Amino acid sequence: MRKYLLIALSLIFFVGTVFAAHADVATVAKGNQVIAYYFHGNFRCVNCYNMEKWTKEVDETEFKDELASEKLVFRVINTDTKGNEHFMTDYKLYTKSVVLALVKAGKEMRYDNLTKIWDYLRNEEAFKKYIKSEIEKYLKEL
Repeated sequence: MRKYLLIALSLIFFVGTVFAAHADVATVAKGNQVIAYYFHGNFRCVNCYNMEKWTKEVDETEFKDELASEKLVFRVINTDTKGNEHFMTDYKLYTKSVVLALVKAGKEMRYDNLTKIWDYLRNEEAFKKYIKSEIEKYLKEL
């Protein structure tokens, strides 16, 4: 009897962990929307902070209405935090990244890792222009 109880508790813990790991997407994904993620780890440099800051600034200045209506959602995720490790494999990440995900009817349809952000780290204007144009492309698909 005790053996079955331990197995049942282990199974409940495992299932709960799996659902908790994907809770970020599930709680955000409502209907049709674009999710703009900024992924980082525990160690962050000036460039890492700028990536987050500039992406957030573009979202808040260029897409106010979309943020208010939740057509666009901005999420900052630390992939070193327990439960967030799955994002590294889900989105094939290997470093700090900005990822756009297209969600329709609550289901993620596609995503893009915006790798060109690394080309624009020394040019805030070009970085923001790139982020803005990519978000606009995704929003047109809603």
